[in-house]
Amino acid sequence: MSDESDRPKFTVVAENTQQQIDANWLQETVDSRLRALAANIIRVVRGAGRPDDIIDQCNDVLKAAIEFDEKAGRFASSHSVAAALRLDHERIDDYDSFEGQRRLVMRQMMDGSLQVATSRLLNQLTQERRGEADMFEAYRELEQLYQELRKKREAETRATRTKTAPKRKPVKRKPRKAKVVDSL
Repeated sequence: MSDESDRPKFTVVAENTQQQIDANWLQETVDSRLRALAANIIRVVRGAGRPDDIIDQCNDVLKAAIEFDEKAGRFASSHSVAAALRLDHERIDDYDSFEGQRRLVMRQMMDGSLQVATSRLLNQLTQERRGEADMFEAYRELEQLYQELRKKREAETRATRTKTAPKRKPVKRKPRKAKVVDSL
């Protein structure tokens, strides 16, 4: 008897057609090239990045989008483009904790700073002011969080000092003798 004949035969059953699998793969290609372009543009705006690569990256995004259209029979949706460029925020387990509050405030500061940068590029003063307001509001909230943490730690330190410090008897000091100065 051979082991081969005793084993059941398994076949892979996919719910997606090969065309759907290819379309998903091409969508990932469009998304990754779009993210690379967006990240480089943001870095260039910030004063870093590779400005020489922007046109080539635009071309790569366009080629990937055209290939997606040819193979999938449709253009990438605006929803998929937005999803590719949306920032994934850190997961916050405890919104009431210091760390949870700090992450929320940092998220608000980042959103405000992006609003300021994009509004300045387009010379949109109203939107720029709104971004600044969001940024500074988040800064004030962050400052308040740190002040509250500092006060809490100071109170804890005071409480532990009074509990652990042994009571000492006052030390009796001998009176000092006056110095006699010899005059010649």
